[in-house]
Amino acid sequence: MLGFFCNIAAYAESEDASTAGFVATAAFCSPDTNLGDFNPLDARHGRVLLHIFGSSEDVLVVWDPIANDALEVLVPDLPQYTYSWTAAVLCAARGPCDHLDCHRGPFLLVTMGSAAAEAFICTYSSDAGTWSEPITTELLLDDVSLMPSVLVGNALYFGFLMRKSLLKYDLESHEMSVIGVPNTFYLLRHFLLDGGLALATIHESKLCIWRKAGPEVRAGWTQDRVIELETLLPADAFSNLSNVVGCADGIDVIFLRAGLMLFTFDLKTYEVKMVCKGKNIYCAIPYMSFYTPELGAACTELQMKDQACVPQVLEKLKLPMSELLDQRKIE
Repeated sequence: MLGFFCNIAAYAESEDASTAGFVATAAFCSPDTNLGDFNPLDARHGRVLLHIFGSSEDVLVVWDPIANDALEVLVPDLPQYTYSWTAAVLCAARGPCDHLDCHRGPFLLVTMGSAAAEAFICTYSSDAGTWSEPITTELLLDDVSLMPSVLVGNALYFGFLMRKSLLKYDLESHEMSVIGVPNTFYLLRHFLLDGGLALATIHESKLCIWRKAGPEVRAGWTQDRVIELETLLPADAFSNLSNVVGCADGIDVIFLRAGLMLFTFDLKTYEVKMVCKGKNIYCAIPYMSFYTPELGAACTELQMKDQACVPQVLEKLKLPMSELLDQRKIE
């Protein structure tokens, strides 16, 4: 995990007015930078998916921070009376892929949303350069979760807020299924744990984890563990503890928000680290990629010489999108 993108809610008049940014958690040459009108939706397999605000058209940007490459994709025509929507990005390589160096290969975009009495999904293939026709399934009007989707095997899972359910989309059969979750009054965050689907939430001083009992849609949930956080978090954090706001799939790390503090919590070692302070972060999207120390050292040296760095494309995103896309690879 090289860092995380975050969506930031306004907390006080004195707080920075930025609504999104990036925070590095490793020797990665990207600073804590304001993303301006770019809203991060997802990050997977070395790519980041951004949604442009303030544009005359809905635009998604598929961005590779390591290669400093970006591609603009227009959002498809959404069904009438669309209530809310989100999108996911993932590698489209056929056959086994370790996802260490596939960020320059083909990719897929999956747009999921809620419209009148139904949920819909459209997919975009970078090979074909086109969106598919939407597929739908019956669903009472609900608000799509702002948390990123979770990839488990060949299925993407999206969340809903009002009725606390998940939508499973099978990438091979292109079938959709609605899955119920445990009936609680607390916000549940779905994530990948030991290769399977899991849920996390905070209740009072405890972190509660559930696992899906099986891959079938009708399989229930079993409570995996309940972790007492009072002795693991600093006293000032515990008094403001609110919820799970992100998960780093594959390394069993989740993000816990406590007021204006953000912590990572390792589910294997129970190690806690503060990774950000002073921002009201309601969604953390980890950026996972293959990155060698040699590349980091060379990048740091380059940055010291002329204040420029190949992965430091966050600053480039402040350019007009047409100029960024024309450059494709900035020297």
